[in-house]
Amino acid sequence: MLQDEEAVTVSADIQKPVIPIVTILVCTGLSILFMNTGILSFFYLVPLGYAIIVSGSFLHTFAIASIAGIIFSIIKSAAGANAGTGIMLEIVYLSVIIFGFTWIMGGKRLREVYRFVIASIAGAIVTLIYINSPQVKFYEYFNEIAASLLNNSSESISDSGSAKGIFGLQMFSPEQMTETAKSFIMRGGALISMFFIFFVNRQIANVFFSIIKKRKKDLGLISFFAPSNIIWVLSGAIATILISGMFKIDMIGILAWNVFTVCVIIYLAQGSGVIMYWLSTRTNIFRLVISVLFVVILFSPISIVALAAVVILGIADIWVSFRIPRNV
Repeated sequence: MLQDEEAVTVSADIQKPVIPIVTILVCTGLSILFMNTGILSFFYLVPLGYAIIVSGSFLHTFAIASIAGIIFSIIKSAAGANAGTGIMLEIVYLSVIIFGFTWIMGGKRLREVYRFVIASIAGAIVTLIYINSPQVKFYEYFNEIAASLLNNSSESISDSGSAKGIFGLQMFSPEQMTETAKSFIMRGGALISMFFIFFVNRQIANVFFSIIKKRKKDLGLISFFAPSNIIWVLSGAIATILISGMFKIDMIGILAWNVFTVCVIIYLAQGSGVIMYWLSTRTNIFRLVISVLFVVILFSPISIVALAAVVILGIADIWVSFRIPRNV
């Protein structure tokens, strides 16, 4: 009888790790599928996030996902699907992004906000290297798209006799548009996009976990508080931007803009947490109306003003606690 109980115990211990591994394998397969399926490619990190929440291991998820990504990239390269883009560069890019996201989802030694910042900086750096690679020709493609838009704008002017084309694009040359895009990407654009990709995929993974497992993983932004010393980093970044602009020191200006972007995103998250906490105390109908109104504003001409107001609200939350007591 004792031997039977020991056998059952051993069997159960052996089978316990099997379910997470199977989950990781399935989610990795979905991630690779999403990565190569049109609009779903933006959400290819969601399955990996879900796998980490369920399994509790970001290292296993990273190892399996990165190996699968490398194998798939090699197969695509052998088939000529990504010839000329640089197989090694693509593998490094994919590995850094996957590691950054899995670390955000499953890392333990640092606060999540610091993991977000470090992973996004690493992702932004590898993205800049990738898009500036001669094999990728990102800015050449962007220049072609800009020229196409300008041609369409010119045609609309000819047809309608209007002095303005599509969004007034005829005022800029393709080269000017490309340089503007390059300047924006270097001065925080790449960082913003990495923050956005990581955050959206994280949130969707948490939503799926809540739906499938019927329990919430955390309170999300409601429980997020920015580190108190970030306000001094923000102040220093603003001062450095002004000084570097006066003395035309581009490299320092680019670094300062990226630091400024990190701080703004952190306070945007804190301001959003205040709003979400406030909405959580209201009725479902009220929350629905405000959510719809927010989406409308986000896609309106005053979206920048609205986002700036949320950032200011996040900064104000440093001195005036609008939410639950801080556990820091």
